[in-house]
Formats: sequence, C-alpha cells, structure tokens
Amino acid sequence: MSQIVQIGKRRAIYIPKNIAEKLGLKEGDKVVLDVINNKIVLTPIKTGAEQEFWGEVDIEEVEKTGEEITKRALGD
Repeated sequence: MSQIVQIGKRRAIYIPKNIAEKLGLKEGDKVVLDVINNKIVLTPIKTGAEQEFWGEVDIEEVEKTGEEITKRALGD
C-alpha cells in the first residue's frame, strides 16, 4: 500500500488515516524510524514489544560499567 504525503512544518509527516487504521496505529503509539538504502522505513512498536528494543540506563550505571571494562582491559 503506497500513498503520497507532503512534508509539513518542522519536517513533520502525517500518516494518512486509512494507513494508520490498517496498521492499528493511534495517537501516542511509537514507531521505529530507519533509513535503509536511502528509504525511510517506519516499523510500529506493538504494546509490550517496546521493551524488546529500548531500556533505560542512568549515568552512574554507564560509568560503573565503563570502569569495569577498563579494569578488565588493563588486567587489574
């Protein structure tokens, strides 16, 4: 299914209603945006599946992990 859409203000692209309905997308849903071979590919994230792709990490955890990797690399 293809449809031509226009890029709006702030480079926004609106998903046409018929396509959104076909995919079961509603306001607030999330999609993964990829650029593959100079094409934009949007993949809907289904409820609950978001956790398969994303996680939250705080800066302390990043620093601690970095220190552990450095120690292992130096043989300490």
